[in-house]
Amino acid sequence: MNPSPEETEGLAQFVQICASQNDLFALDGEGNVYKFNFNASTWEKLAARRSREEPRRGDQTRPADGERSSRRV
Repeated sequence: MNPSPEETEGLAQFVQICASQNDLFALDGEGNVYKFNFNASTWEKLAARRSREEPRRGDQTRPADGERSSRRV
């Protein structure tokens, strides 16, 4: 039985679920990650964090369009 649109409105539709020994995580279609809270029997959306290795927006690892690289081929 599929839930009605009223029942799913405002709820995330998970595209992937991952379980470990003690945790349960889910990914929705927009890329948000959720963790299941077993004490409250609810899904909690996790806050996004960047790792230190990830480049920040605006950081470029290659020359911008129109710039020449100093590397010779």
